[in-house]
Formats: sequence, structure tokens, C-alpha cells
Amino acid sequence: MLSERITELFGLLQCTNSDIARFVNCSPSNISRLKSGSREPAPGSRTISRLVRGIYQYADYENMTGLLCGLCGTEDTREDVLLPALISWLYGTREYEIPEPVTPKSKQEQLDRLHYFSDRLDQVMTLLDYSNSRLAADLNVDASLISRYRSGIYHPNRNIEIKNHLSELILARAVKTGHPEDLAALCGAAPEELDGETLSDWLYGPEKVRKSEIAESIFHSIDSFSAQPVIRSEMTELPSYQTSDRYWGSKGLQNAVVRFLTETVREGGELLLYSDEPMEWMSSDPEFFALWSSLMAACLEKDVHIRIIHNVDRGGSEMISAIRGWFPLYISGKIEPYISGKEARSRFNHTIFLRPGKAGILGFFPAGMGDCRWYDYITDKSQLEALYSGFHTMLEHASPFLKTYPAYRADAFWSRYHEQSGKADAILRGLSAAAMPEGLLDKMLTRADISGQKKEAALNFYHSSRDHLQQILANGELHELVCLPAEADIAAGRVNVNFEAETNGLCLPYTPEEYAAHLAAVQALVRNEKNYHLTLLPNAPFQDLQIFTMKNAAAVVRCREPYTAFVFYNPLLLQSVDYYCEMLANQYASDRTTVIQMLENARK
Repeated sequence: MLSERITELFGLLQCTNSDIARFVNCSPSNISRLKSGSREPAPGSRTISRLVRGIYQYADYENMTGLLCGLCGTEDTREDVLLPALISWLYGTREYEIPEPVTPKSKQEQLDRLHYFSDRLDQVMTLLDYSNSRLAADLNVDASLISRYRSGIYHPNRNIEIKNHLSELILARAVKTGHPEDLAALCGAAPEELDGETLSDWLYGPEKVRKSEIAESIFHSIDSFSAQPVIRSEMTELPSYQTSDRYWGSKGLQNAVVRFLTETVREGGELLLYSDEPMEWMSSDPEFFALWSSLMAACLEKDVHIRIIHNVDRGGSEMISAIRGWFPLYISGKIEPYISGKEARSRFNHTIFLRPGKAGILGFFPAGMGDCRWYDYITDKSQLEALYSGFHTMLEHASPFLKTYPAYRADAFWSRYHEQSGKADAILRGLSAAAMPEGLLDKMLTRADISGQKKEAALNFYHSSRDHLQQILANGELHELVCLPAEADIAAGRVNVNFEAETNGLCLPYTPEEYAAHLAAVQALVRNEKNYHLTLLPNAPFQDLQIFTMKNAAAVVRCREPYTAFVFYNPLLLQSVDYYCEMLANQYASDRTTVIQMLENARK
């Protein structure tokens, strides 16, 4: 009976003897003897105790404790409850229903890897008109193997010779068919960066890591932004420009934009901006990019309101370049960014830069024209009215890109966030304030002589956060990631309760005893709440940011002046944030028992 149930359990957990042996800290042969029935120890033996603990830790790591609960007939995932129940199930005769199948997260990663490779290979072969039979002949393999690669059944990682040769053949095919630039764009690389290593990294690497770069670029842009609430122009005088009805190529567009923005700085007004052409004209020339940034900042200083429709159907490197270029301007609150809801086409490029009733730049040309393309500088009133109408038609098919909440609107952001429920991730700067006992917070406020409006603001935020935490744990799942501070920083009073941004700069430092009490409360949360997961990071990914995922949105909060919250809505960016959080969690996640012990060690 024991061996049969172990065999059935391993099948449900989709684990091997070696998988469990790693958690039990024994030889796989020991697990094999239990599974085969050659050994059948007593229920109270040390062997069974170690086995079920290893099974529990494996299930917790693979997000499968719910399956164990279904087998054992309990809803409590705490170790001290679930382990005895699991022993009873292993030795019992109670009938049970097979739970719904769950894929272990590590095996899901392997499936994802197969899927990502097959999808990319299919894109490359379609782009280069590379048939299964032609590639198979070049690789000297059967065409059915290529078919399995493209469908995601097989992956060439284990065959280094095929893996390397495949990248070489794709590069050679791109050159032969005149598509090296298109292949570079597909890989999210600049044409000059395309080589065997770049192609191999993209073709075989996990999509989650690549897509997380967009989120990381956003985070670093916010984290490194200067303390000025609005970006300032360093221009002492406006630049000169060339006047023409038509401008040719990249240099021409640069000249047209300098004229367009300089006139805007002088006269004020409103800007409506859209372009889906490659961004090299703006980002590849550092001198022009600096001038563009200064002119845009000067527009903001003149209270010019800007509405821009971004196009995110770009390669990864272009997307990141766009974020870095625009993000420092967003914090002004004077830019209203949108994301185009219509799919970009690769046959033509469009550019519309418009100052309603005053001037506009219009470009419409076949893609790939290089410097043979031209841009009309428009001042005719009827043409400007037509462009204005067309831009608003595009706005009807666009969605908001982000919303900015400066410090004076912090309450509006937190009210919105605390309405969220369901599954959520949070990368925190410190322990969650919501996990504190209320008596501990009240004691700390009294000790620090915090009273009046500041105390009221702190308690109001605490109560809202506490209610939100209970709502999530009752109806969803919360995964928090945090790096614990150094013991010396706690002893020196340099660690504050994690609500400075939420209370507009209120610093409330812990004593070592108070921090230990907060840790104890978090320990209890990990131990008792099955829907609460905590990952302890060895290093803080950012100095002064907190990141929250919400339903259909993601928020990034600056925890130093200017205290600002940014809420993003675009699905591609949200997916990138999700990938980033998942990447950190997968890299550093531990089972529940280990996390509790790590917190206990931090209290000592």
C-alpha cells in the first residue's frame, strides 16, 4: 500500500526519485527502495518523517501544495498540519478523488522554453522563406526533425553541433536573401550588433528574460531620475534652423523637428505627436538627442501640453530606447501618453507631428527608403485641420500608456491600489507595513513623538493597507519579494517603516526590538496564510523603488523625492513586469519552512 501510494503521489507531482532526494538530502536509491516496496518503515519512523518533509518542500517550491491538500482532505497548507495528514494518507485506505493536474513551475519553464524556441524559429524561417526541406538538407537531418522544432516538440539544446550550425545557416541565409537588417530587428538588435552570438542568445534564450528588459529599463529610468520634479532645459538660447517646405532623410527630419519645437517654445500651444518609423533619426545621434531633449524640456517649461501616441510594435532595443528618451519627461505631468491600438504594418511608415492651427510635419513613405524619404512642413490651415481630425481618429483607437501620481495625489493612487484584489506581486523596499501589529505601530509613533496630521496619515494608510492585505489573502494570492536590511543598519536606526512614499516622507525608524517584532509578525503570516508567499532576496534590485502588479495595470512607486507613483496600462509592458517579478521569484524562491527559518535567523 505504501509503495503504491508513493508511486501514485510521484505521478501526480510529476517528480522523480532524484527530485525528492534533493529535498530529503539523501541518495535517490533510498527513495527508490521506498517507492518499490523493498522497504516499508513504520509511520512514526524518522525515514517517513524525512520523506514527507521532502515531499512537502518539493510541492511548496513547485507551487503544488494545493494538490497535497486535495489528496489529504484539508485546506490548511501549514507544515505542522499537512505533514501528519500526508502520513495518514500514505498509510491509510481513505478513498479520494484525483485532483486537477498541476504543472510544476520548473517543468512549465521547460515547456515555455520549447514554445519560445519553436515560435522564434518559425518567425525566422518565414522571414527568410526557408522551407523545412531546405533547412533539413543544409543541416543534414531529416525534414521531420525541423517540423518537430517548429512545432515545439523538440529543442536542439542537447545537440551543440546542430545548435551552432543552425545559427550559422540562418545568418548566411539572411545575407543571401538580403534580410540581415530584418533579422536584426526580429532579434531586437541593431544591424551592426547582429552576429552568431546575438542570434543564438535570442533564438535559444528564454523569452521571459528578454522581455523583462523592457520592465528593467522602466525601473532604472525611474530609480535614477534626478530629484527635480520637472525636467529642466539647459538651453541658454534657442537654436537656429533651416526653413523649407520639404526636408529629406534623417538629417532633414532632425532639422524639421528643431524648427518645429523651437517655434513651439516661442509661441506655446499644444503638441500632437505620432510616428511608427524606426527611431534611429532621433536616438543614433547623441548630439541631436541632447538637443531634442532640451527643446522638449523647454516646451514643458512653457506649459505646452503634449499628447503622444506611442507605437510599441518595435524590437526590444527600440522599445527600450524610446522609454529612456521619453520617461524623464513624463514626470512633469504635462504629457498625455497613449498606445496605438492598431497593428503597425511593415510596408509603410508614418510620421505626424502637429501643433494645431500653427504647423505640422508629415511623412508617409514605403518602409526602407533610407534618406530618399521626405517630410513636408505644413502651415496651410486646411491641411492642418485635416491632420488634426486624423490624429483624433487615431486617438479613438489608442489606450492610455501611463498615469502619473505626484506626491500631492498619493491618496488617489493608494485608494486605487487598495481596491485591487486577486493575484498580486510586490517588490518591496522593506517589510510590508500591513504585516505589522497595530500596537507595534502605535508604540513606535508614540516613541518618535509623531502626532497630529502625520500620525493620522500613518494610521489611515496602515488601516487601508491592512484591509487590502486581508482582502487579497481571502480572495486571491500575494507574493512579496524583499531584501532584509543589514543588522548594523537596524542597530544604527537607519531602517524605517516602509511607508515613506505613502505618507509623503514620514521617517519612522525601528529599534532592533521593534524590527524583531515586525519580523515575528511576518513569520506568522508565512506560517499561517496559504495564499501569502514571501521571497527573500540577497540584494535589493533597486535602491528606492517599489513595484506592484494589479489587474490590468502595474505600478512603480518612487520612495524618495519627488515621491511619485506611475501606473502602466500597456499589455506588453505589463507582461514584461510580470516576467521580471517571476524571474526574481524563480531565482530566489525557497520553500515555506526555509523562509520561516531565514526570518527566525534574522530576528536573533
